[in-house]
Amino acid sequence: MTQTRWAVDGPDGTSLELGGRKFSSNDEGAPMMCNLICSSIGRHVHIDYCCTVQGNRWDGAEVRHINARMTPNPDRPKDVITHGLYWRRMGIRSVYPR
Repeated sequence: MTQTRWAVDGPDGTSLELGGRKFSSNDEGAPMMCNLICSSIGRHVHIDYCCTVQGNRWDGAEVRHINARMTPNPDRPKDVITHGLYWRRMGIRSVYPR
């Protein structure tokens, strides 16, 4: 998770506590391993940069485009993706099926 940033839904300053640590939007994901977070957080989604083909948004069963700007990199479009798709994109078999 060295290149991961947190996105926490809610007003600025909203945080999420996991394993005794608080995470807020734009915090680095490095302090914990992905599988520990995914197994402790319960049902959740991941946010990834938008994958578009010639400017067409890709919405489907596992992907929904986010219209709102959000950190990090608020000018770069993002998608909400399922946990399973996130792990497939990483090239890793999911450690916590969703």
